[in-house]
Amino acid sequence: MKCTLKVSLVTSLLVLAGAAQAECLPREEVIASLQQDYGETAKGLGLSNRGPSVMELFVSDTGSWTILVTRTNGLSCIAASGEHWTPTEGATAAFEEPA
Repeated sequence: MKCTLKVSLVTSLLVLAGAAQAECLPREEVIASLQQDYGETAKGLGLSNRGPSVMELFVSDTGSWTILVTRTNGLSCIAASGEHWTPTEGATAAFEEPA
């Protein structure tokens, strides 16, 4: 029983590890997919303070958006994505009280 449980756990961890790695691809491939499949283009970028990487924001005209993290090895990973992106005027416009 313990051996079966251990094998199941190890198998699950290997599957999860493989899935996590599959989310990161060469930057060119990810950007091509964002443009072709979602119509998203780069709107801004910044250097991350959590290790050597660049964070980029991609947005489409229909409101879909993706935050992409690219490491120094050239692999890019999707950190977040969503819909209904709404541009604001000024960095704090979404948090200001209405006049």
